[in-house]
Amino acid sequence: MKKKIAFQGRRGAYSESAARYLFGEDIDVLPMNTFEEIYQAIETGKADGGAIPIENSTAGSIYENYDLLAKWRHPIVGEVKLQIEHCLCAYPGATLESLKRVMSHPQALAQCSHFFNEFPAIEKVIFFDTAGSAEEVAKRKNLTDGGIASTYAAKLYGLNILRTNLENIKGVNFTRFYAIQKEPKAVSSEDNIKTVILFELANDDKPAALYNALGAFARRGINLTRIESRPHPDKPWGYIFYVAFLGNPKDEKVIEALDELNQFTTFTYRLGSFVCGKTERLKYEA
Repeated sequence: MKKKIAFQGRRGAYSESAARYLFGEDIDVLPMNTFEEIYQAIETGKADGGAIPIENSTAGSIYENYDLLAKWRHPIVGEVKLQIEHCLCAYPGATLESLKRVMSHPQALAQCSHFFNEFPAIEKVIFFDTAGSAEEVAKRKNLTDGGIASTYAAKLYGLNILRTNLENIKGVNFTRFYAIQKEPKAVSSEDNIKTVILFELANDDKPAALYNALGAFARRGINLTRIESRPHPDKPWGYIFYVAFLGNPKDEKVIEALDELNQFTTFTYRLGSFVCGKTERLKYEA
């Protein structure tokens, strides 16, 4: 039986491609309207796993997913860094000259601002999803509306591609996606392992509290690759910290570092350990 993998957006979304990299191409995908529906589907067993974007190289962190990881505690079991390449798509027969409106997600519109400077007569229209904009263009069946989405989405909905690589700066737009599921995955003894934890400082009003906590890693030469803080959901002006580091939880120095970290925290929780993800290009065809 195929695994059912949930993602936010419409068929053809970048998250769908990420799901196939993370869980394999032989899966059934479950498009969801919101990120939280992914976690709910995993919790209830409707989905076997999910693909969630956690950060973009140009737009930064997707804070909602940081908060949902803390809320649901579904283990992270893998990651992939997907190169985002936007294309301009339209109904067959449409041309650049016939377009009056181009719709897409606000981030995609911003990332393609040079195109709109080149064609000032074309109106930018905000839409909830890149793949959803391609779906909407296909439904409208006119020569005046276009969308900015992936080439996969354009082909999936039977649209023509008028331009590729529409983004302002080519080759620098990447999104990191995590694979999450209900149960953790066994960690191998490989060296190329990333671990993600979250914790709350015990004495966050004391000078150098965070410095002392993170010193547990510095003293053992463990490389921190990302630090993020989010408001504590139950404690005004309190924060939960997310830390990603290169280290296998089976490694003695990692065990020692986490033991020392516990001296400075009210809780420490390991969200997951997994093989460091590769950088991939969108390759799945409709």
